[in-house]
Amino acid sequence: MQSHLAALAAAAVASFLVPFMLSAVAILLPAIQFELGATAVELSWVVGSYILTLATILLPVGRLSDIYGRRRTFMWGTTVFVFFSLCVSLVWSVQSLIVMRALQGIGAAMILSTATAIVTEIYPQDKRGRALGILAACVYLGLSIGPLVGGFISDLAGWRAVFFVGLPPGIVCWFLAYRLQGEWRPSRGENFDLLSGILYGVFVLCCVKGLTGLDHPQIGIPLLIGALIAGILFIRRSQIIPYPLMKMALFTHNRVFAMSSLATLINYSSTHAVGFLLSLYLQVAKGFSPMHAGLILIIQPVVQSFLSPVAGMLADRFDPSKLASLGMGLCVVGLVGMYGVNIDTNLWTIGLILALMGMGFALFAAPNMTVIMSSVEPRDYSIASSLVATMRTFGMSLSMGVITVVFGLKLHGQPVAPDTVPGFLASMEIIFAFCAVLCVVGVFCSLVRSRFRLAQEPMLY
Repeated sequence: MQSHLAALAAAAVASFLVPFMLSAVAILLPAIQFELGATAVELSWVVGSYILTLATILLPVGRLSDIYGRRRTFMWGTTVFVFFSLCVSLVWSVQSLIVMRALQGIGAAMILSTATAIVTEIYPQDKRGRALGILAACVYLGLSIGPLVGGFISDLAGWRAVFFVGLPPGIVCWFLAYRLQGEWRPSRGENFDLLSGILYGVFVLCCVKGLTGLDHPQIGIPLLIGALIAGILFIRRSQIIPYPLMKMALFTHNRVFAMSSLATLINYSSTHAVGFLLSLYLQVAKGFSPMHAGLILIIQPVVQSFLSPVAGMLADRFDPSKLASLGMGLCVVGLVGMYGVNIDTNLWTIGLILALMGMGFALFAAPNMTVIMSSVEPRDYSIASSLVATMRTFGMSLSMGVITVVFGLKLHGQPVAPDTVPGFLASMEIIFAFCAVLCVVGVFCSLVRSRFRLAQEPMLY
């Protein structure tokens, strides 16, 4: 039991720390711009370098952890993350900040690809949902308090001090992982295919940048074509080498995993736009301050944080596929409510919709992860958790791609400002309508997998 608690505690601290550092940086951008003299493009890379590095190497790192050890990879990842968090606080230019953030993303990828896998390995089937629910709650907690704590510390001691906050929990995380006994190396002695890793990295980079750059078709479309070519080559190579980076059978022969991964992609594609659009709506259309807008937007992640452990416990007792479908159904209702938001919508209505979205996301996330991790063999836990994290990134990128395309059509290159509010509100309607329809498709995918899951359970368990 001591090993169980140490593993869960280490994974929980790490699950909080990585998103906390991601969300806290967003509130620091104006101060970083002022001190380092950064341009708007450079500021976007302060955030983008971290996310792109994370998405690009998640799967290769997951494969390496199966070869060399998940516990070892987790500890090295914690070390890398803490060390470069310290380096970020000591940067001398915006270029060095971008590089350090990218290196920090390497540590984050090593953590995320192994934390869930270790917890899934240690906890038995009847207690796994609760443990995964706790991890999900820690993720949402980190996302929700990151801007508030980051803003408070920045006002008190400067933006560099925020990165010192990650040092104590990072060190605690390392010692908790050190206490774990044994190692998990399901692919011991197998080779790592470097060419597959390069092809996968090119696919991710081109896909993410292509989706988020669709407002400039001359850039976005060639990148997406490059992603398609790299993806085809990656799949082809995975089918002919003895030790592939990713077994294609996870998608071609495991329908539960395939449909669950698709549900994850759709869920993040349809819901990620909410926070971005409402942040602009509250500050530009309603005229609220950033702090006031932040206090309203925090409703969703706070509800998610409180309900995720409950959803995890329910997943241990009831069919997690149906719970996840219910959660996505609530997200559909929330998105339909968002479609009706206009300049006269009161804050109580927005708050209730955000609370409903938070409830829906909580009911989806932990049960969905329970289904995914239970649908694969233990040797594939790291790859499965890496793929889920990658699907989240693709989903968020697709969501931003939709936003940029609609903004380009309705705002014609103009910024979101008081004089363009009518065009912005029209854009919101189109985006939320699209997201609601997409989320309905996600509910269908989530419901269909229940039938496949019943057929696969005896084989997997």
